[in-house]
Amino acid sequence: MITLKVIGAWAAFALFHSVTMSGPYERGARRVMGESRFLAYHRLLFTLYSAAATAAVLLYVRSLPDIPLYRIDGWVSFLFRGMQVLGAVLLLWTPWDLKEFVGLRQWERHRKGEEEAQSRNERLFTGKGYGLVRHPLYLGCSLLLAFHPVQTRNSAATAAAVIAYFYIGTFFEERRLTRKFGEAYREYQRRVPRFLPLRGGRS
Repeated sequence: MITLKVIGAWAAFALFHSVTMSGPYERGARRVMGESRFLAYHRLLFTLYSAAATAAVLLYVRSLPDIPLYRIDGWVSFLFRGMQVLGAVLLLWTPWDLKEFVGLRQWERHRKGEEEAQSRNERLFTGKGYGLVRHPLYLGCSLLLAFHPVQTRNSAATAAAVIAYFYIGTFFEERRLTRKFGEAYREYQRRVPRFLPLRGGRS
């Protein structure tokens, strides 16, 4: 029952996060805010309420009764830590602009009266980590979560729910990217695997 509560909490977060990333939501936000304010503030607002929702779920999960699940010691723990290091390396190897990602750079450009520049998100980048898998940030975070050598019931349920959301989310994200980049993205899909660095694309 507790495990279902943990998974349900993360499922609610996934629904909230997916809705606030959807095309209809963004189109509505553009109408309400206006194009200029949307470009300046929307990403920052999205970051803030996503962070608040994440904190709320984490606090809720922390409030639930929990029990130890496993603790891996000895040489096997080094294998687990090694996989986590690989996840961290993948995150570092994947180029992304943190200030652009959270929306601070867009706000700064608006405050300075600068024109909206083309960000990395507006270009199809296929180098570095994106040449290994199509979603290296998701894979890197998944390795950190899945290979933690100490897990409780609730932390394991959280890791499973978040990793599942990452993977399911790739399908929705790729539909958007295909609409945006067309044949260039379809060719990228044929060359590079989706989530695991296995041979062939489309996985």
